[in-house]
Amino acid sequence: MFEQLGLDKKTEKVYRALLLLADSPATHIAREAGLKRTSVYHVLENLAGMGLVSTYTHRGVKRYAAENPQKLKSYFEEKMILAGRLIPLLQKEALGSVKKINVRFFEGQNGLKRMSEEALESKEKKILSIGSSKTLLKYLGGKHGFGERRRKSGIFMRSLRFPADESSTNARLHQVRFLLETFQFPGYIQIYDDKVNVFIFENQGAGFAIASRAFSKMMRSLFETLWQTASA
Repeated sequence: MFEQLGLDKKTEKVYRALLLLADSPATHIAREAGLKRTSVYHVLENLAGMGLVSTYTHRGVKRYAAENPQKLKSYFEEKMILAGRLIPLLQKEALGSVKKINVRFFEGQNGLKRMSEEALESKEKKILSIGSSKTLLKYLGGKHGFGERRRKSGIFMRSLRFPADESSTNARLHQVRFLLETFQFPGYIQIYDDKVNVFIFENQGAGFAIASRAFSKMMRSLFETLWQTASA
């Protein structure tokens, strides 16, 4: 349970040991927890910082007392309040960075998968794509529920694919047209909001994501031109 709260096993052992002992010096706590005394000091200081342990000195020996476990809830409630104040500031900084041209690079299967997932955050609830979905899945390591989550989020998608690719299984939320087989395009592009994700089908796969209103507008114009020439 403690690990789910971001606290390690040592912290759990020390706190549980102190709850049993109620009040004790570090040597007794270490023995009860089954840990080395040197490592227990650091854990006790952390617990004191969380308000779960109090300290006092008796006859020259520093002793530790366990506080009510309810303090654990209070500690995380304070963290939630702090996070609530911090999030708007971070969002403001993030919005400010989007106004600039922001380029991020990705490599390998996991990197491409992370980049692909970002399109599901589309605020406009619209995604345009160019390229072979079949080849994209190969570089992503197979299906990972992207389509299902997109549909559940109500995101509409228009795709320019190749004849070897599948057609749409849900015309209401996904329209597909096919490019000529002779069209050379060893990659995949996602266009959404003011962002463009470019996947490069080479070696282990690579890509880059660009946040730029101007570049997004350019790629949308390219998409619409190809859409007019593609077959349904």
